[in-house]
Amino acid sequence: MTKKILSLVLAVLMAASLFVGCAPAEQGGETVKNENKVIVGSTTDLSGDFRFPGWGGSSAGAADQDVNKLTVGYSTMETNQGGAYVWNNTAVKSHTETEDADGNLVITIEINEGLKFSDGSDIKAVNYLAYILAFSSPVVQSAEHPGKAGQAMVGYESFNAYVGDVDYDQVKADAKAAAQEEAGDAFDEAKWEAAYVAPTKEFAGVRLLGDYKFSLTISAAKGYYPYYFANTYGAVSPYHMGFIFGEGVEIKDDGNGAYLTGNWYDKSGDTYAKGEHVKEARYDVSKYPFSGAYVIKEWDKGTKQATLEINPNFAGNFEGQKPSIKTIVYTKIVQETQLDQFKTGQVDILSGITGGADTKAALAEVDASNGKFAEVHYQRAGYGKLQFECDFGPTMFNSVRQAVAYVLNTAEFASAFTGGYGTVIYGPYSPDFAMWTAVKDDITLVDYSFSVENAKQALIDGGWIYNSKGEAFVEGQTGVDAVRYKKLTAAEATDVNKAFASVENTDGVEYKTVEVNGEYYMPLVINWFGTTNNDVTDMLAARLVGTDNVKALGMVIRSTVGDFDKLLGEIYREPSYGYGGTPTYGMFNLATGWNNAVYDYSWNWSLDPAYFDYSVNKLYDEYDVAFPYYDAEGNHTKLSYADAVTASGDKLGMDYLSMAMVYDAATVEEYNQWWMAYIERWNELMPDIPLYSNYYYDVYNAKIENFKTSPFWSPVDALLYCTIKNAA
Repeated sequence: MTKKILSLVLAVLMAASLFVGCAPAEQGGETVKNENKVIVGSTTDLSGDFRFPGWGGSSAGAADQDVNKLTVGYSTMETNQGGAYVWNNTAVKSHTETEDADGNLVITIEINEGLKFSDGSDIKAVNYLAYILAFSSPVVQSAEHPGKAGQAMVGYESFNAYVGDVDYDQVKADAKAAAQEEAGDAFDEAKWEAAYVAPTKEFAGVRLLGDYKFSLTISAAKGYYPYYFANTYGAVSPYHMGFIFGEGVEIKDDGNGAYLTGNWYDKSGDTYAKGEHVKEARYDVSKYPFSGAYVIKEWDKGTKQATLEINPNFAGNFEGQKPSIKTIVYTKIVQETQLDQFKTGQVDILSGITGGADTKAALAEVDASNGKFAEVHYQRAGYGKLQFECDFGPTMFNSVRQAVAYVLNTAEFASAFTGGYGTVIYGPYSPDFAMWTAVKDDITLVDYSFSVENAKQALIDGGWIYNSKGEAFVEGQTGVDAVRYKKLTAAEATDVNKAFASVENTDGVEYKTVEVNGEYYMPLVINWFGTTNNDVTDMLAARLVGTDNVKALGMVIRSTVGDFDKLLGEIYREPSYGYGGTPTYGMFNLATGWNNAVYDYSWNWSLDPAYFDYSVNKLYDEYDVAFPYYDAEGNHTKLSYADAVTASGDKLGMDYLSMAMVYDAATVEEYNQWWMAYIERWNELMPDIPLYSNYYYDVYNAKIENFKTSPFWSPVDALLYCTIKNAA
C-alpha cells in the first residue's frame, strides 16, 4: 500500500509589521476628504515573485505572499476568519462529493458563469484545470518546480511520466533493459512489470466536463482518501491560459481524462520551451490578467514597491465581499521607525506588534489618543517551545521530559518574555481552533505548574535512581555522581545510547553512559542546542543551566549555541546543514504555529522506519507498539473511537490517534473526539514544552473602518472589508 506522506515542516514565525497611511480626516474644524488609498508596508522585502511565491518551495517571502493573496481570487474553496476551508459560493455554482467503484473520492465542481479576469475575459473550467495539468507535468519540473500539483489524484504518475509524442514501447524497453542491467540475476520481471508506470497523455483523475464543469478524483490507493480534509484537494484557483501556457496550447478531454494539446511538450534542445515560458511569466505583472480583488498597476524593482488597484471585474470573495479601498501601495519599511511613523500620522496601521516593550509603547499611544487610534489583538496560533529528540539519550524517556516541564516555570517565563502579553498552553493547539472550543470543557490535561518535587518524583518513577557505580543515587554529590543515572534495558542500550556523553564540558566534568557488571547506566544530562542572538535562548539558559532547581533534581543541562541552519541540521539529521552523523543534542528551542485550521499530524509518529525522517520529535509511543494502527501486513481495521479505546485497553498511542483523526473520522464530532484524545496523549508525553503563546496587537488609526484581524485573518484579508472614513 502506498501511503500519503505529510511532513511536519518546522516554521519560524516572523511577524511582518504592516501599516496603512491615510490623509487626515479633519483639518481646521472642516471635514477633509481622505484619498481612497492605503500604503501597506512590510519588514520583509518584496521580490516581485507575486504570481507563484516561492515557486513551489517553502521559502516564499511574506510580503510576496500578501500581494499574491490580493491578486488571486475565485478559488473554489477559501479559508474563513477561523482558518477553516469553506466553499466559495461566489465562484462555485454547485459541487458534489461521491465515491466511485474503486473507493476514490470524486469531487465534481460547476462554476458560475460570468466570472471575469481583470481584462474582461471569461473564466471557465479550463482556467481551473490549467494549473493542475501544467504543474503536474515534467515541463515545469524542468523549470525547477516540484511539479506535484495533482499528486493526490488518480493517474498522476502516468500523466507525470508523459513527455510528449514519443515511442513509449521503446521507452519501456529501454527502462526494462536498464533495470535488468542494474539488478543482474536478481531482476524480477513480474515485479518490475507490476511496478512500471505506463505514461499517458490523459490525466485520468482530472476531467473537463463542460465549459463550466470539471471533476477531480482523489486516489484511495495512494492513501489520499478516505481523509477527513479530502475535500480541500478540490481547492483550486483559475489562471489565464496565456499566462500558464503561452500560445498554442489547449485543454481537451475525450472521455479518458484532460490533456494538453499543441506545443506544451515541445523542446528547444534539451529544454522544454514552455517550462521557460511559465518560469518567466511568474514575474510578469502587466501582460497577463489577474483574478483577485486587486491588480498590480506598477512594480518598481528599484524601490521594491508595488502599487495595486481595484480589479473592477472582481465579483467578491467567498462571502461576496468586494474591496472598497481603491489603491494599495505595498512597500518595505524599517521596523525600528514604525512607531514614530504611527505617532506622526505617516502610518495608520501597525500590525503584528508583540513583546512587552513594543506592545506597551504602542498601546500607550492608543490610550493617549482620545479615540484617534484603536487596537485589535489576538493570541498567536502557535507557540515558542523546547523541542525534544525522543529516540536517544535521556530525552527519549517521558519521565525526563516531564521533569523539565515541571522544573521550568513556564508561567513565569511566558510573562517575562512577553512582558505580560502572552500565556501558557500545555499542548499543540490554538484556543481559536473550533475543535478546542468544542472540547475545552471536557479535555483533561496535566498541569505542569512549577514544582521541583513533582519533577523529582517523575524522575524517581522513571527509574533515575542510580549513581555512576550502579548504586543508589544520593543528593548533593560532586563530579560524575552529581547527577542521576538510569539502568538501560537491553532494547534501550543501543549503540548511540552506549556512547552517549555530555558536550560543552567546560567545568571539567564529562558525563557519559557507563558499564557496570554488564549493565549500562545513562547519566541525566541533556545536551541542548539553542540559536545565537536569541532572547529565548538567553532567558532559558538563565533558568536551566546550572541553576539550583535543576541541580536539586540530579540533572545537568549543557548549552551549545549556533545558527539556525545548524539547528535544523541536527533536528533533521541532514549532513549538508552541519549534522555530523551521530545524534548529539536532545533538546532545541524554536517555534511552531498554524496559518489555518487544517490540523493533520498523520505519519509524524509512525513506528515505520520509512517515515522516521518525517518526525521532528522521533517519538515511538509504546502504546502504538502494543496496539498499532496498521497490522504486520499493512492493513487497518477502522474502529469507532469507543471501540478503539476498548480494544486497546484505553491505551491509544500517538500514531494511532493522529492517523485515526484524519483517516477514520467522517464527522466533525468524530474528528473532535479523536483530536481531544490526541491532545491529551501529547500532553502526557510532552514531546515539546510550550514556553509561551504571545498576543499580537494591531494598532490603527480609527479612520480605518471595520479593521478586524485574527490568528487566521491577516491585515491583507481585513483590507478587503475595510473602508476609509470620508474617502474621496
